[in-house]
Amino acid sequence: DINAIAAYENELLQYATQKVKEINGLKIVGDHSNKAAVLSFLMDGIHSYDIGVLLDKMGIAIRTGHHCCQPLMNSMNVDGTARASFAVYNTLEEIDVFVEALKKAKMMLS
Repeated sequence: DINAIAAYENELLQYATQKVKEINGLKIVGDHSNKAAVLSFLMDGIHSYDIGVLLDKMGIAIRTGHHCCQPLMNSMNVDGTARASFAVYNTLEEIDVFVEALKKAKMMLS
């Protein structure tokens, strides 16, 4: 059921949003109540690519960069963002692992 899938993905997004907001220095880009299950973010003083590389080494795949919207990023004066996407096959436990990895990456890069 497509509505059940959308509801579950929204649950994942809301959970992830709540969890990453607990990380000092992390700023969500595009925090809107009605959006796809995508979480774009920046960390103070840390390049998004560096976050992506460290998370990859921890077995977590995210995307980094302009995400096909370089004019928007330029207008925001942002080099790029880190972006996690959630789908029906993800779990709340995976989000917990993602958040802990973010905290570790922040500690390593700060």
